[in-house]
Amino acid sequence: METPHNLAVGEAVFYARKRAVGIIYETYTYVDGPQARPGVGLLLSDGRNVGGFNAYETDQFLLPLGATGLDYQFTDVGQLAADYQRGLFGQAFHNAQVMYLAKTLAGTPTQGE
Repeated sequence: METPHNLAVGEAVFYARKRAVGIIYETYTYVDGPQARPGVGLLLSDGRNVGGFNAYETDQFLLPLGATGLDYQFTDVGQLAADYQRGLFGQAFHNAQVMYLAKTLAGTPTQGE
């Protein structure tokens, strides 16, 4: 079993259920409480906001790929969609795809499958 990983804004993940890479656009503690590991909001490369994952769901369904260099401040879903449409996440998704390809070629298993 892997050590739990606290994801940060701008990190790339692979979401096996959708067979897609995603970017963490926010972290939060307001659902499970301030003492819990943070949950995350996930944006997929096709622009779908698949919403939040608590720490347990993150461990089960998201494979961390690494930092993309994205520095993002989430305000609301409308702004998130507008930022995606204007290409703000483009370089981060490119970096995420490269990291996923590297893990795939290295034979790293994907979780949640």
